[in-house]
Amino acid sequence: MPLKIVATPIGNLGDITLRALEALKGADAVIGEERREASTLLKRLGLESRDLRLLNEHSTDADVAELLELCRAKNVALVSDAGTPGFCDPGARLVAACRGAGVPVTALPGASSLMCLLSLAGARIDQFLFRGFLPAERETRNAALRELGNESRAAIVMDTPYRLGKLLSELATLFPKRRALLGLDLTLENELALEGTLPELAAKTAGRKAEFVLLLFPEAATTPEAAKKPRR
Repeated sequence: MPLKIVATPIGNLGDITLRALEALKGADAVIGEERREASTLLKRLGLESRDLRLLNEHSTDADVAELLELCRAKNVALVSDAGTPGFCDPGARLVAACRGAGVPVTALPGASSLMCLLSLAGARIDQFLFRGFLPAERETRNAALRELGNESRAAIVMDTPYRLGKLLSELATLFPKRRALLGLDLTLENELALEGTLPELAAKTAGRKAEFVLLLFPEAATTPEAAKKPRR
């Protein structure tokens, strides 16, 4: 039986899919990223009795090998803290191990903060750079920020909630005229999508902490109208 990669809500529990519910109900074991988040999800779904295992950045090769054997023997579902697993998270290690060992893997699509923000862009984004989470260490972070300065395509940037202000301040200093769309606490009742220049976004969110994802519009798109016009 295949390992099931199960997308889970990024905030609103109502976004769980029928296939995801069916997979989690039928799973002998659920592999999560962090115990608190995974157990909270299972409890909210009435599935707290499921055997819960963990796979995160602290997991060793031996841990992955043990989970691989679990996937060989049982019906297993893989989830992340929120959204779609196996992309920009530790779940990719298990997917690779299963594929290498001939264990089938199937994906159950669903919630994704990336696609959620792109659908709110109000502009046709034919191509973009997914930069994801920026490094925390100063030197490598500064290098990553400089690389963004050389990128003319749209770019998606993420970071932890407590670094929201820091990131916007850094980007506003480097690219004061660049327009962006900031999604805050997407899918929740207090969700907010803010569009403007990076200095404007930094000012509007000063002192705020929230789950977020940031879309930098293409460099040439200084207005929303310009972002909609395809280049020829």
